[in-house]
Amino acid sequence: MRWREFQALQKVTEVGDRFVSYVDQGFGEPLILLHGIPTWGYLWHSVLPALARTHRVLVPDLLGFGYSDKGDRFDRSIATQAEMLDGWMQGLGVERADVVAHDIGGGVALRLATLFPQRVRRLGLMHAVCYDSWPIEMMLQFGHPGVHRKVSASTAIAGLKLALKQGFASSPADELLDGILAPYATEVGKLSLVRNAAALNTNLTTEITSLLPRVDAPTLVLWGEEDKFQPVRFGERLAWDIPDAKLVRIPEARHFVMFDQPDAVERHVANFLDQT
Repeated sequence: MRWREFQALQKVTEVGDRFVSYVDQGFGEPLILLHGIPTWGYLWHSVLPALARTHRVLVPDLLGFGYSDKGDRFDRSIATQAEMLDGWMQGLGVERADVVAHDIGGGVALRLATLFPQRVRRLGLMHAVCYDSWPIEMMLQFGHPGVHRKVSASTAIAGLKLALKQGFASSPADELLDGILAPYATEVGKLSLVRNAAALNTNLTTEITSLLPRVDAPTLVLWGEEDKFQPVRFGERLAWDIPDAKLVRIPEARHFVMFDQPDAVERHVANFLDQT
């Protein structure tokens, strides 16, 4: 699926004084898929059709990301994103959902599971930011307040493409990278992404560490063994701290495990969601 086809599936709803773009496909128990930085809901396009055969799949763009609200001067932290998801679910009439999340989306999901536990039925974590595993150096540099004045959108996108290639086990197609970064290719999109990067705050994952043993949602921790951004040792630690969590290591995969090993990811996620 090309990124414009995915965008065409998106709906828009208001949450408080902001708006959220999201895809709503399929029928059955609700399943929420959360992306990270610098991606958007399109991250999940390859697994969406299969999962939508058995679930109502909801794929939001986080605030400031993708085609959700990119207005300036609001908090984009993972704490605010978790609060937004709580309100967004309420607005959609979704009381509880399975949540599968990647990268900073994983940090959002961890806050949802610890601070809004009534919202999470099952929890799937892929390369989730956690503890003090983040932000990585690339995002720290990109979040510097002067970047939006000194670097054009085209230059920023070119640099991000080079950096993101490190997250794949084999060289990704340019078309895929273009799709992942499409919302940020304008000056407005670039500024929003700079603001998103500036909001990355490791305190928001370290402060919930003591709450992880209280997570009662069945949990799958799925990790590519060769990730250079979020090493697998953090997945191991999550699986240790969250009661009865299952850790699955995916060989020959890096940060973007859903592209490096799509069949394995689809199989493990489907099996996890099918468990009673």
